[in-house]
Amino acid sequence: MSLKRVLRPVLVLTLALFVLSASAFGQTRRHDLSLAYGFLSIDQVTDIFTDVVTIVLTFGTFDKSGQEFTGVPFLTYHYSANSRFGFGGAIGGYSSRGDLRVLGENVGTFKERNTVGAVELDYHWVMRPGFQVYSGAGFGIRFRHGTYVTAETRTANKTMPTFHLNALGIRFGHTVGFFFEAGIGYKGIFSGGLNAQF
Repeated sequence: MSLKRVLRPVLVLTLALFVLSASAFGQTRRHDLSLAYGFLSIDQVTDIFTDVVTIVLTFGTFDKSGQEFTGVPFLTYHYSANSRFGFGGAIGGYSSRGDLRVLGENVGTFKERNTVGAVELDYHWVMRPGFQVYSGAGFGIRFRHGTYVTAETRTANKTMPTFHLNALGIRFGHTVGFFFEAGIGYKGIFSGGLNAQF
């Protein structure tokens, strides 16, 4: 497939979005508050692939197995001076649990709570009454608190950077509405929830 054939539809779609967004400035927002629930965050994927090998704690080196993760709930607030661009923050996280193993043998269990705090930007491409299309990005810190039970119970904390890229978000509704997002990062590959704009 040639580069020209790939770029042509992307260029047409981009121009169409700019034209539609310029002519469809039919809804305004100043304060934007969302409650979302996502699935399969980049941090969960990182945990799976990093900890398949080992987790090194102060009291030894263990393999994690049988990991189970919760979904990824988030509370987000953005402020917008012109309805188009928004800036704000998000807080959320997830939990995981599973077994600790040494040389293939179960020796204990673990529970971890991951809390994420981030700053975010968004841009609304389409602002029609009852319908919006937007994208965004965020960068933050993930704090992991773990409890590890073997012969005795130990705790360990770790702080790591994290990010989110929202490739496409779609919102339906007026003052209060529903939204769905697809992207990659701390909010998950897919997320959705309730949003209020006032």
